[in-house]
Amino acid sequence: MREFRIFGQDHLAALLVLAVLGAAIIRAGRRGSPRVCAWIGRLLAAVLIGSAAANYARLAHQGGFTWEYSLPLELCHWVLAACVAALILRRQLAAEIAYFWGLGGTLQAVLTPDLPLGFPSWDFVLFYWAHGSILLAIAYLIAVRGFRPRPGSIVRMMAAANFYLVFVGGLDLAFGWNYGYLMRPPAQPSLLDWLGPWPWYIVSLEFVALAIFWILSLPWKIRGI
Repeated sequence: MREFRIFGQDHLAALLVLAVLGAAIIRAGRRGSPRVCAWIGRLLAAVLIGSAAANYARLAHQGGFTWEYSLPLELCHWVLAACVAALILRRQLAAEIAYFWGLGGTLQAVLTPDLPLGFPSWDFVLFYWAHGSILLAIAYLIAVRGFRPRPGSIVRMMAAANFYLVFVGGLDLAFGWNYGYLMRPPAQPSLLDWLGPWPWYIVSLEFVALAIFWILSLPWKIRGI
């Protein structure tokens, strides 16, 4: 298997597939009946749950369960759970977390993934299965479900992000883990490389998160929705 390269052939192909699937979901959702739209939502939820199940099945098969890497403590794990809750339970707070955290974090992860090998390695397949499904779910929530952030959503998202920082960062610090890259940046180039050394990049991330959440709220502010 060849080494993964950012914006190499495998990376660009994965981004193209996600773009095509996203356009297809939006088109089908907007033109389909309510029953079809509901089934698309259920299918996306099943795909998201399936990605988590496949990852843990792979770890079980390889005997690769470790406290350091196998717990559902990555930011994208929490976003995945929020997407499923928004799709199945139609919870507004879950939809807001999916939208703000998903586009603010998962999109960046998809564009600058921390992967050693390209397609068809399982690392590559499972990464884009999970992260890509999150982005497709967000597209569905906006285009089909008509998601709109409520007033005060930025404050709620910052509070939720800081809960994640304190909870997961505390575990990382106590046990020497690196969930959420809260102890050290990924090996591949990423946004964190521009935010200073640890722990100062955590402080910088606070301002970056606030700016991203504000930008993501602008479409509705501009349209007066």
